[in-house]
Amino acid sequence: MATSQIHSLLPRESLLWIFAAQLVVLLPQFSHLPLWLVGAWCGAVYWRLEVYRGRWEMPGRLVKLAVVTLAVAGLSLTYRRWFALEPMVALLAVSFTLKNIELVSRRDALLSLMLAYFLAATLFVFEQTIPYAVYGIFCVVIVTAALAAQQGRGSARPGRALGLSARLLAQSMPVMLLLFIAVPRLGPLWAVPQNSAGASTGISDSMTPGDFSRLSKSDKPALRIAFDGSVPPPEQRYWRGLVYSHFDGRRWSEGEPADAFGRGRAAITGSKTVRPLPEVGPRYRYQVIQEPSYNPWLFALARPDSETRGVMATAEDTLVYRAPVASRLAYQVQTWPRESTPQVTPLSAEVRRRNLQLPDDGNPRARQWASELQRRGLSGEQISEEVLAEYHGQFTYTLKPPALGRDSVDEFLFSTRQGFCEHFASSYVFTMRAAGIPARVVAGYQGGEWVEQEEYLLVRQYDAHAWAEIWLPARGWVRVDPTAAVSPERIRDGLQSAAADQFMQDSLVPLHKLAFLNRIRLQWDMINYRWYQTVVSFDSERQQGLLRRLLGEVSVSRLLLFFGVPAGVALLGLLIWLKVSARGPRLSPANRLYLRFCRRMARVGLARHPGEAPADYARRIQAENPRLGGAAARITAAYQKAAFAEDPAAEKQLRRLLRGFWPMRLTH
Repeated sequence: MATSQIHSLLPRESLLWIFAAQLVVLLPQFSHLPLWLVGAWCGAVYWRLEVYRGRWEMPGRLVKLAVVTLAVAGLSLTYRRWFALEPMVALLAVSFTLKNIELVSRRDALLSLMLAYFLAATLFVFEQTIPYAVYGIFCVVIVTAALAAQQGRGSARPGRALGLSARLLAQSMPVMLLLFIAVPRLGPLWAVPQNSAGASTGISDSMTPGDFSRLSKSDKPALRIAFDGSVPPPEQRYWRGLVYSHFDGRRWSEGEPADAFGRGRAAITGSKTVRPLPEVGPRYRYQVIQEPSYNPWLFALARPDSETRGVMATAEDTLVYRAPVASRLAYQVQTWPRESTPQVTPLSAEVRRRNLQLPDDGNPRARQWASELQRRGLSGEQISEEVLAEYHGQFTYTLKPPALGRDSVDEFLFSTRQGFCEHFASSYVFTMRAAGIPARVVAGYQGGEWVEQEEYLLVRQYDAHAWAEIWLPARGWVRVDPTAAVSPERIRDGLQSAAADQFMQDSLVPLHKLAFLNRIRLQWDMINYRWYQTVVSFDSERQQGLLRRLLGEVSVSRLLLFFGVPAGVALLGLLIWLKVSARGPRLSPANRLYLRFCRRMARVGLARHPGEAPADYARRIQAENPRLGGAAARITAAYQKAAFAEDPAAEKQLRRLLRGFWPMRLTH
């Protein structure tokens, strides 16, 4: 290796700080990045360390070109589309990684650390939870410490670098809070979609026997709902998200050609529903905070209406978002009860056909039973009562239903008679359709745990539920929950009460049975709820409300008065403190008086030389200007007694001598 190249290499401590900052920033990204990219970063770091040790050389142009080509090819093969969040972050990580193979000068180090700041910021695109916020602050501290370590002269010592980083972060906190409160909250200037294939969680766009029983094994939060006013009773807490109208003999799905949201043709209307709403105010007003599901459907009570930007209502009484929900989403909802609708809109032929659809064959016994009920001349309500009565007397509600074969409805109705909510909803809707009654399956969540301290409803994944709706000409769509006929405690008290022996039975540690751990988990959820309410969802509307509470009226003059004046006073105080602190330690009165003497002598061309002793200075004054020599000697003698002997009388004498000592007058 050439001597000039060796001298241009960064010091070992600086390199180690850069690699530490890179590792800290990349560590939480490893779950999103492809494995080969993680290996590439490790390889690049190893290469750079070998260069430092003198065993390898810095790569040439051909090697760099080959590495970049391989990286781009790896990204192209890993991701199906470029314009998505994950490949964009991966591209930034690739740039971050490849910079290591040409990390030579301080300029390269600064560029790498600037990229580290950007990569640390991408953490909050995926998660905005408290642990991620704490880790993000930790990343900033480490990257800033690595930046400070590049200044040389012992700056890479851990104590010094970390101390400087912590001080800088602490000094920036007031500015950060000021900007958070006062700077206008703008929405994103562009939206990068998530590459969420295969990453959806919670309720799916289709339902087969066993899907909801699998969800019952998860206690992860799904929704948090805060009410403005009255709260619906447990029996009315049906949070609908999807309507399944197509049945292929085993699987229920929406069954219509997908639109831009991957939804069926459900008459997406925008933020307002097209159906006439009653003039009387809504029964319930509430805010829903939905956890990431990577699906566009939202959850609300029946007949929802939302004015939240990007939230749209459908003709099937559901809400959808303009994009898959890739992070926590808060939206406002107001709900009208169906019975408040002034009149029932007739069911169109297309909707009737879709909600009477059945496969051409399969489940013959269920079809025969439905035909018998229909031949008896029973109304839709009476047929429903007959089916529900059969469930009530002969069936068992269980979290571990037996597997079903091809004719799943027949096997459930006439053989196993054990099932979870999807078994009851599926068999009920099939039977009603076979009897000529329009019916559909609705999927969502039911119930929730009321958190008294923060007054919100916590809905978990195990609250996932499927129920049914039938069309009655006099009443329109009516909710019917077949599960309630078998296990009413499931609707009233929740899944844990209805299936206590089987609830979370497969958990490695039965945490739900430990009361103190449940209290801790609930406290943690309340903290997260408050964090999201206060920080993450601090949008322009909340900002305007806070500013109005602080200022009364939001205007430029009041903003400047409330924020600008304190900021200016704080800045002025900081400048004064910096100026005072730059003067060094406070001098004694004798030294201050002697410095005044020296300044007066400097005005007549007899400045004191650096390091010149007071006695030598007095003799030089005597030699160069005898008219000032006598006074200078007396002042010097008084100063020496006051400064070194700490003689109070000498200090008074020095002060008296200086009052009458004006060398400018004596030299003219």
